[in-house]
Amino acid sequence: MTQTKIWIREIFKIFNMNKNNSLLIGYFYLFTFLVLPSIPLLQFFSPLIIILWPIVVVQIVMFFNAKVKVEEFRWLSINSKIRARVPQLIRIGLITFLYALIVSTLLSKQMQSLVEQANSVENNINISAFKNVFMKLFLLMIPLFAATWFSPMISVFRKESVFKAIKSSLAGIILYIGPLFFTWIILLFGFGVSIYFIQTVIGFLSFSQSAFSVISTILIFSMTAIYVSLLFIFQYVSYRDIFKL
Repeated sequence: MTQTKIWIREIFKIFNMNKNNSLLIGYFYLFTFLVLPSIPLLQFFSPLIIILWPIVVVQIVMFFNAKVKVEEFRWLSINSKIRARVPQLIRIGLITFLYALIVSTLLSKQMQSLVEQANSVENNINISAFKNVFMKLFLLMIPLFAATWFSPMISVFRKESVFKAIKSSLAGIILYIGPLFFTWIILLFGFGVSIYFIQTVIGFLSFSQSAFSVISTILIFSMTAIYVSLLFIFQYVSYRDIFKL
């Protein structure tokens, strides 16, 4: 638990040092993966975004590293280390996309059934079926998470091949599974409590249904952006401490 405490302290310290930029990173992620795919004419960008995302992840990690070391950082200028490893990062993105495609294909019938239940007149979703799909999705995504949590940075900073970077990422996850898991659980629990608190407080105030929905959506979206930015900082500090950035 000592490592978990160190990481949690570091995560919030770095967030407080860079609140505005951290929030922008969170909002950018949500816009890229939630808002953009919902716009009909822009949906075809989704596969490209997934494939190029490892480049963005390393850029974000470099940003936090620069801020901790009090160094200059330019968002619009891709670091030479990243430029030299773009083909490897794109391959990691392709592996991510193909794996996600396989998972979505395997679960497509069950997910389609849940969507149909949600859109039916009764609007009754089979809770057991929902839990079953959620658990399958969670378990199937664990290998992808383990393979890609560190591999983009390993490829850039340690100049390892794609499959060696993935192997090293898996090894790092296995060796530090305890601190990584408990840090994630604490962040997730804090996020859940925050959402519950926000909805409870808004519920006590006498807003109309429409006003409640708008205010609740804005606040929850903002809290999700904070949670996402904390996860990116977590990705940075865990890589820094495990692989000695």
